[in-house]
Amino acid sequence: METTIPVLDSNLAGLCNPQTVPLVCIGMSSGGIWPSKMIFKKLSAKTGLAFVVIHHVRNVPTRLPQLLSAWTEMPVALAVVGESVRPNSVYVLPSGMEIILSDGSFAMQPLRKRHGFSNVLTIFLESLSKSGHPGVAVILSGVDADGAKALKAFRRRGGVTIAQEPRTAESPAMPISAIRTGVVDDVLPPEAIAGKLEQLAQQFRGSAT
Repeated sequence: METTIPVLDSNLAGLCNPQTVPLVCIGMSSGGIWPSKMIFKKLSAKTGLAFVVIHHVRNVPTRLPQLLSAWTEMPVALAVVGESVRPNSVYVLPSGMEIILSDGSFAMQPLRKRHGFSNVLTIFLESLSKSGHPGVAVILSGVDADGAKALKAFRRRGGVTIAQEPRTAESPAMPISAIRTGVVDDVLPPEAIAGKLEQLAQQFRGSAT
């Protein structure tokens, strides 16, 4: 399915404005490491996009910054409270935290939901849909339905959603739940997601001129 990107703001001042940098949220849990590797190894380091990786690690430090740094030339680090979003950068959710985007920068607090299935992706996507950023949600392998609840509002605000092809996912519940909302734009195997993000980045650049 070919996606058309709406012009979210005709007065965009440029992609380096922290409040309008196109942001890709990659959500995952069980089985998400391999598709993340496929995406970042194939993705240009100069798309102009910013990336926020949301995972379900609660009780131990995440190793994602180290892993992702081996797969991309973009700088990768844990997100920091008050840090502004910058293009061509990767931000990882710290373990045991939930994160939102506000006025182009991150706000965080300890997890409010300490037990049961995580909702950290839903929380972040809800904030992204209100933020004014051009946004893309990428739903990778994971358990339960995190993220799905936020997708309809995300789409109404101009967001684009890509789900991993469930047959390629170790834990297909998250992609399947996203697809069942009826608002997913593309269902792709991991090796095709990077190319789609490159296409979307070109369209975002066009809408900002």
